[in-house]
Amino acid sequence: MLRYVQQTAVPEIGVYGQHVIDEAKVLIVGAGGLGVPVATYLSAMGVGEIGIADFDTVQETNLHRQFVYLPEDVGRYKAEVLSDRLKAQNPTIKVTSHITQLTAENAAEIIANYDLVCDCTDTVAARLLLDRMCYDGNKKLVYAAVKGWEGYVTVLHGKAKIKLTDIFSEADLLFESQNTCSIAGVVSTVCGIIGCQQANEAIKILLDLESNLDGGIFCYDGKNNGIKILRLQKHDL
Repeated sequence: MLRYVQQTAVPEIGVYGQHVIDEAKVLIVGAGGLGVPVATYLSAMGVGEIGIADFDTVQETNLHRQFVYLPEDVGRYKAEVLSDRLKAQNPTIKVTSHITQLTAENAAEIIANYDLVCDCTDTVAARLLLDRMCYDGNKKLVYAAVKGWEGYVTVLHGKAKIKLTDIFSEADLLFESQNTCSIAGVVSTVCGIIGCQQANEAIKILLDLESNLDGGIFCYDGKNNGIKILRLQKHDL
């Protein structure tokens, strides 16, 4: 297909890889600063089915970093608006809006319909829920977080068998949750960079390519242009 001719020219993708991407199903949980770039790139690259799970509405304070939303979208459900924009950009894919908060009662059923999950949430409760549900459902989870000038990406439940709670204790996560984006702030460009890294990892997983973030964590410092990849060890709770 002409749309994908330049990415199929990449040896690791090719025509067969594009077919794999076309058949893939990815759930993106969170349609904010991370979810927007992740969804935009995955849809543009032709991921066949994308789910957007988010129950928030667009706020004016979102507009500086969540670039698909327009001033006239304020008050509308993010999942609905983002789904419409994705389908307009690539009419060949299927996009499903899940305008609901994922809970212990509904998350497993929603996640079961997808091959891969991207955690673009911003609350500890949501992150712990996704970690547990992806572990139980044997689904790889691409985790990302941003704050201020910093961002992080890792692959959970992959070959390294790392869970979020193997890296951080729940107490550590709850302590860190007190320093959210609304308190510490976040730089728009960092959201874009980390979202792109998250989408890149998702594509590599779909293509079954090796990743040094399966058992490692990408750490980005936008203020000093610093990049580190740290090897992960399970946290001894």
